[in-house]
Amino acid sequence: MRKEVRLVSALTYIFLTVLLVYFVLKSNYEFMGYAVVVGVLFYLILKLDENYKFPVVSIWLFAVWIVSHMLGGLVYIGGVRLYDLVLIPIIGEPFFILRYDQLIHAFCYFAIVILVYFVLKGNMKKGSGIVLSVFAVLVAIGIGLLNEVIEFGMVVFADAGAAVGGYYNTALDLVFNLVGALIGVVFAGRVLD
Repeated sequence: MRKEVRLVSALTYIFLTVLLVYFVLKSNYEFMGYAVVVGVLFYLILKLDENYKFPVVSIWLFAVWIVSHMLGGLVYIGGVRLYDLVLIPIIGEPFFILRYDQLIHAFCYFAIVILVYFVLKGNMKKGSGIVLSVFAVLVAIGIGLLNEVIEFGMVVFADAGAAVGGYYNTALDLVFNLVGALIGVVFAGRVLD
């Protein structure tokens, strides 16, 4: 593991371990599952980094997302779970835009598309910038669909139905995943490349 990645790796796994113990003690099966899933996902990113040497900022961005995601289910402000908190009331019922959940989805796929961009870039011919960007966004969105399947699994297996929301929540998650991926691919191509 690269020296620059060791610190973010150690901090992320310490954070996840502490939270996993907390969620076990609180019998919060939904976020126990999420802690395990993001821990495995982070491990896969670290293994991919051995070959692709991601920009270190992209690994930090993903780690920040992990922290933000986990805190979304842990922190309450004025009796409202952070994930349900409306940050800026742009659109009201039934969409409630802009919620913390939507911001975190956009941020997550901003970070993920950067990682995907560099994996694909390492396997594509030079001069295929538009194709690279389109495929990076499509892969990131595919990962976003898998995320929604995992959320559905939490509804079924962890009895977290009220926690993850309904159809509008899922649809808005996908929209904000796309927004984050589009911004992230531009950032990857213009700032990090």
